Amino acid sequence: MNQIFTKGVRLRRLPRLARLFCLFYLTCICVLPVSAFAQAARFTISAKQISLTEVFKMMKEQQKGLDFFYSNDEFNAAKKIDINVSNATLDELMKIVLANNYTYQLIDNHLVIKPRSTNDLQTGVKAKDQRVSGVVRAKDGIGLPGVLVKAKIAKTTAVTDINGKYIIHTHDDDILEFHYLGFKPQEFSVKGKTILDVLLTEDVAFLSEVVVTGYQTLQRKNTTGAYVGLGKEELTRMNNRSLDRVLEGAIPGLSVYKSPTGANDLRIRGGSSLRAGTQPLFVIDGFVSTILPDINEIENITVLKDAAAAAVWGSQASNGVIVITTKRGKQSKLQINYSGNVRIANRPDYNELRRADAATVIDYQKEQFDKGYIISPIFDGTKSGYSQSIGIFNDYDRKDITLAQRDERLAALAGLSNRDQIDNLLLRPAVSQSHYMSFSGGSDKMQYFLSGNYQSNLGGAKGNKSDVMTINSRNTYTLASYVDLRTDFAINYSSGKSGYSDIQGNIRKLLPYQMLQDAGGNYVYDYINFNKVENDRLKGLGYLDNGFNLLEENQKANNTSKGWGVKTRVGADWKIIKGLTMSNDFIYERTTNTLRNLYGEKGYDARTLINRLTSTDAANKLVFNIPKGDILDLNTSTYNNYAFRNQLNYINTFSKKHYLNVVAGFDVRKVVTESNKSRRLGYNDDLFSFQNIDAKALAAPGIIWWDGSRQTYNPSTYEGILPYYDNREVSYYSTLAYTYDDRYTFSTSYRTDQSNLFGADPKFKRTPLWSIGGQWNISNEHFFHSNIFSNLGVRATYGLTGNFDRNSQTTTYLVATRFFNSVANDYVARLSTPPNPKLRWERSETVNLGADAGILNGRFSVSLDYYHKFSYDLLGNQDLDPTVGLPSAIVNAAEMLNQGVELSLKAGIISTQDFSWTSNFNLGYNKSKVTSNKITDSNPAINRPNNIVPFLEGYPRESVWSYKWAGLDNTGRPQVYDGAGNKIYIPNEGSLIYSGTSRPKFSGGWTNTFRYKGFEAMAFLVFNYGHVVRREMPNMYGYDWSGAYNNQVAQRWRKPGDELTTDIPAIADMVNLSDNYSRAATLSSNSIVNASFVRLREIQFGYTFKPMFLKGTPFKSIRAVAQMNNLYLFKKNKYGIDPEAITSSSGSIYVLPEPLTTTFGLNFSL
Repeated sequence: MNQIFTKGVRLRRLPRLARLFCLFYLTCICVLPVSAFAQAARFTISAKQISLTEVFKMMKEQQKGLDFFYSNDEFNAAKKIDINVSNATLDELMKIVLANNYTYQLIDNHLVIKPRSTNDLQTGVKAKDQRVSGVVRAKDGIGLPGVLVKAKIAKTTAVTDINGKYIIHTHDDDILEFHYLGFKPQEFSVKGKTILDVLLTEDVAFLSEVVVTGYQTLQRKNTTGAYVGLGKEELTRMNNRSLDRVLEGAIPGLSVYKSPTGANDLRIRGGSSLRAGTQPLFVIDGFVSTILPDINEIENITVLKDAAAAAVWGSQASNGVIVITTKRGKQSKLQINYSGNVRIANRPDYNELRRADAATVIDYQKEQFDKGYIISPIFDGTKSGYSQSIGIFNDYDRKDITLAQRDERLAALAGLSNRDQIDNLLLRPAVSQSHYMSFSGGSDKMQYFLSGNYQSNLGGAKGNKSDVMTINSRNTYTLASYVDLRTDFAINYSSGKSGYSDIQGNIRKLLPYQMLQDAGGNYVYDYINFNKVENDRLKGLGYLDNGFNLLEENQKANNTSKGWGVKTRVGADWKIIKGLTMSNDFIYERTTNTLRNLYGEKGYDARTLINRLTSTDAANKLVFNIPKGDILDLNTSTYNNYAFRNQLNYINTFSKKHYLNVVAGFDVRKVVTESNKSRRLGYNDDLFSFQNIDAKALAAPGIIWWDGSRQTYNPSTYEGILPYYDNREVSYYSTLAYTYDDRYTFSTSYRTDQSNLFGADPKFKRTPLWSIGGQWNISNEHFFHSNIFSNLGVRATYGLTGNFDRNSQTTTYLVATRFFNSVANDYVARLSTPPNPKLRWERSETVNLGADAGILNGRFSVSLDYYHKFSYDLLGNQDLDPTVGLPSAIVNAAEMLNQGVELSLKAGIISTQDFSWTSNFNLGYNKSKVTSNKITDSNPAINRPNNIVPFLEGYPRESVWSYKWAGLDNTGRPQVYDGAGNKIYIPNEGSLIYSGTSRPKFSGGWTNTFRYKGFEAMAFLVFNYGHVVRREMPNMYGYDWSGAYNNQVAQRWRKPGDELTTDIPAIADMVNLSDNYSRAATLSSNSIVNASFVRLREIQFGYTFKPMFLKGTPFKSIRAVAQMNNLYLFKKNKYGIDPEAITSSSGSIYVLPEPLTTTFGLNFSL
């Protein structure tokens, strides 16, 4: 874009002093100095034929904080003069510098230069018959100082003062232009107006020109890599989202997809590893960190995607880098900002689990009984539990009841449904709230930023709640003209309480007729895990009840968590000579998390453990080897991160055409993580006391239980020291960027990494990682003239990045696992990883070709990238010679290729004084293939469709395999094809077919924003396309008595001819009963469905109050927001499956679809 203004230092917005102060804030920072520019400043300058630009630089060196502001069109800063002044005042010096052609105005520390006119620039002359005044504000309501106001016809100008106020004299038919660096220029008609208040909008395109890599900050024109950034305005609009949802759909090539655990899995360009992790690296304020800031804390986000962008991060950069810059204080008066919201999510809908209703379950079990799968001898006299309906069948099988009684009792169960009890007693709408407040400002000697955040969450399952509190402080001190000191400190505390573990999994297993309470409000116990007849008998002998009630367990659960996090940083910037700066930084992070699970004596877990290890003595009396009382489990983990950096930065421009930016430095980092767990039996929470047991005796030989079985207790399951990691790394790095005449840019970077995890073999001790790139800004060529393209450039880069697995199994040393062995009756070690001195970093070579275009003076912009990323030396399991003593080892043996295209389109479709419509569209395409992976699969027919041996050579990383479906035969038996095309019942290797990838090939987002005066509306769509999932299929296994059947069992084969209308097999006959039957029923290609979808992720409505409404109040700005998330899903499969709520390989619905949520938010500044 064409710069209208030239300045020494970019002007900062300086809001008025807040009228409200907080006592806490006064205690912390009220003594901080806030100074203005002193008119009494003195200057000494002596030089011949020196440009005015050089004069201004010398003045700034002698008076810290002084900025210059002028129009290139009206002032020639390159003009050279002779000057010789000593101890001159500002006014004396400016009279010499500006002579008679110009005048100046001092606004706070900003010196505005204007052409001298016979008319006074602020009051005008009599010929200008209309006086117009007003205030120019930013979107947050803060007045902007130094905004240039021009009258097109009258040719008068004015400049806003420190509060953003201006006065100008002009004509009634004139047009006023408003110009301010970093904001879009705007025009307004004067017609009939004497007061004209203006709201300027930040120029997102201009702000996105700044690229932050974590080691340096560059202008886009001086870079060659593939960078995408999100600025302050975009983040402000999305401050009600989590960080992963902020990035979703906003960054081409970055996909956010649900993992089987329900967490959002972030990938940049498909990932670059098979086992060392595919998550991108997070860099916070220049350092790798696991403590991510609140969205309100973030100033901007830059995503580094190709090698030229990310190679400077070396062995951690193969999966891309997400660089986050947090907010800091600026030279201004005190600013107070608040952001708060309340979010309400609909009650979880467990109908999405697709479980069969009571009538269907009983109908299914009747057929099981008829086929001989339910007979009383299986259960009688054993501990094997069964459901109420199975119990009725057992009673009938024993001839205890008649057929009519059986059917009557089953009909009564078939009419029951626990859905209302689950909804009302276990579930609720989730409610969360967040409150964020910040205080910032400062003088030329110190800038401060202090913030606090509180978040509270009530989960969708009753009993689940959490609270998070965070305080951040970031300060910058100017100790001398050549030294700046930075001190950052953050502390966060979290606490949580949860109900019974895995509430969703337990609801999933709950039979539809199993009620939680009876009509009188009493608990109804479920004995599906223990034989009820035997339970009643054992209770008479003194054993505890083995019944289970999910409501009771959830209400009595006492599971808590606490976490502390501290992050501190000290840094200094030393200005050595012109353009050369040295930076030193030290950072320390520590997090501690404690999980405390207290199982009450009357709870299910305590009762069953006590029962299981209760024996009888010689007198046939019960011996409780596990003492009665509560059980306490404690699990504590700590994370410590130490890092130091020394860096030199050199930035200079020579002869106005040669721009040079050089960085060189080194990092030292140490990360220590450790955890331990303990169990206390017979625990008394009031006395903090517990009882010891003879753990060795219970481990071996154990006890003989009432049913004759041997029961043991392995203490290593609940106690001991968990993995301890101590990773130490040293890195040396350098980068260089050179730009000639704003047309040609060359960049390169080099880095070497060393780690205590690798390097036993000297050949692999150091890994050089590097990049090279070039950019051609065609639009700046002299021959380029276009009325369409305002900007046109092409980029090309090549480089090498790395990655490695930081867990205990990736090491050059022998690794063994310690556990208690009941046979040896002692702790033993099991070898898990053999020594491998040749272990080394995984590496990725990336080629990136890109093009960028601005159309119609930046109204439309397009960015297109193509990448080819080849990853090699990937860690994977390789089979070993059996004589070695271990079946496999982790070695650098695999290779993978990722190729893709990324597209970003931004359009300002409509832009008028009162109305605007902007649209952003992002698309990423990725195709991955494992090109080499020497893993021997001993049984692919079973392992491949179950994803037991993944990453097959020649196929995508997330490939899905199935048996080629051949339909049902006329007896309802499932069939598949073999390699020769024959129908068979037992799947073999020839039956396998590649069904697709579970990772979307295409992903992206589309945002449309509409503004009308103070109103704003936004709609956000995300899409994923080109992948598959497996729908859950019933296994039709005859001995499955769980009752937690998929509702498709109602569509099963029942009679000849049904095979023409259904693909759900009949319940297996005894003669056909085998694992092969279930595998063919659940893992065949008929279970594969298209997972493509488009989701209306968010709509948002906001209103920013006009300044006129806030007059007489302490508020500078107020914005109210209402939004809804997850409104609608456009899915391509015909089964109504939400692809984000299903495990792609098994089809199990472990995660419920995200519910509809409504959020109300309020932002204001003082």
